Amino acid sequence: MKRRDFIKYGASIFGGTCLSAGNITASYAQDIKEDEKAVLFIFLGGGATHIETFNPIPLAPAERRSTTGSIKTNVVGMELGGLFKELSKRADKIVIPRAFGHRDQNHASAVHWVVTGEANFGAGTSSNWPSYGSVMSRYYGTNTDSGLPTYVKIGSFEHDDAAWLGGKYTGYDATRQGRKDLRLMGESYAFKKRLQMLDLIDGGFKAKSQQLAKDWSDIRGQAVEIILGDAAKAFRVEKDPAYDSFKDTNFGKDALTAIRLLQAGSKFVTLNLGGWDMHQNIVGSLERRQVELDTYLGKIMDLLEQRGMYERVMLVTTSEFGRTPKVNSNAGRDHFGKLTPLMISCGSYDMGRVIGTTNANADEAEDGRCEPKDLAWTIFNHLGINKATRWTATDGRPHDMIKNDAKNILTEV
Repeated sequence: MKRRDFIKYGASIFGGTCLSAGNITASYAQDIKEDEKAVLFIFLGGGATHIETFNPIPLAPAERRSTTGSIKTNVVGMELGGLFKELSKRADKIVIPRAFGHRDQNHASAVHWVVTGEANFGAGTSSNWPSYGSVMSRYYGTNTDSGLPTYVKIGSFEHDDAAWLGGKYTGYDATRQGRKDLRLMGESYAFKKRLQMLDLIDGGFKAKSQQLAKDWSDIRGQAVEIILGDAAKAFRVEKDPAYDSFKDTNFGKDALTAIRLLQAGSKFVTLNLGGWDMHQNIVGSLERRQVELDTYLGKIMDLLEQRGMYERVMLVTTSEFGRTPKVNSNAGRDHFGKLTPLMISCGSYDMGRVIGTTNANADEAEDGRCEPKDLAWTIFNHLGINKATRWTATDGRPHDMIKNDAKNILTEV
């Protein structure tokens, strides 16, 4: 029995539920064929402008072109928003799908669409859909052999959960307080006693619902495995040789934590850099937020390459929607779903290019149109998930997890 099996088995006994050998085997039956592949998903919450980031349209009228200008890159013909000074030096390691977007301009439903690949707005549409990380957790198991969670959320955002897949696949929410508690629990002599106290709670769950008791036991088993496994070590970023380069902001420290988790075996890690809902004074706001993003995108990409992770880790940076091409009367930009910022970096694919085009005003896609369903398949294809995957929801209805007509943005658009 592997160490992780022993820990989970022990946790189930603490909870008063004895797992059969068949159940233990089922938890890990799918040995990861694409074991090395992983994703770092950076979400720019609030709706980041596509113009000042990845499509500056320098020849457009003044009220439409990038308010921060544009900058040439180390790829001939590719220009980025003028504040991307670090990213411009690494453009040969990125792909910009400029015709990526959808048709939703509401924060909550647009976030859902982008982070799940499934539309969810208006009457007659689907219910909430599992996030990319939750699908990964369901497909490969909730924890890796080292005891790390398959799916880790560093700074949660809306709709990053498991929806109808069930709570056990919702991922580990690694808030800073949660990381502090993780270290304290792992070092505490009282930890085992706390587990024993939880036995009293289990009886109440069992009396009400066997399924509820099983879900509770599963979640608890994951938590015990995290605490007793290598997760706590991965969160100790202060000991990392690169710490001085990442320590200046919370986002920087979160980014280093994410890299350490991916290096140690987690498969899908999310970061959330919010503050992009810039309805006014967009230039002043970008000089703070985009400069921070630029600084750490450069550091992230460099460290992934230095640690031999550039080809196996797909770095995805996106937002729920873009911003209106025309600057408003408050010197800001409003919600705009037709075009959404997206950048992908991964050495396993042909990098250093722009995919798709928009018109001269950057308000309509022309060639190479791609949508969130295509982003979903791009991510899942990289992670080795079968396109024909179908799972049954708790209401008994089967769901195809990937749209049949979805295209891999990096290889099929």
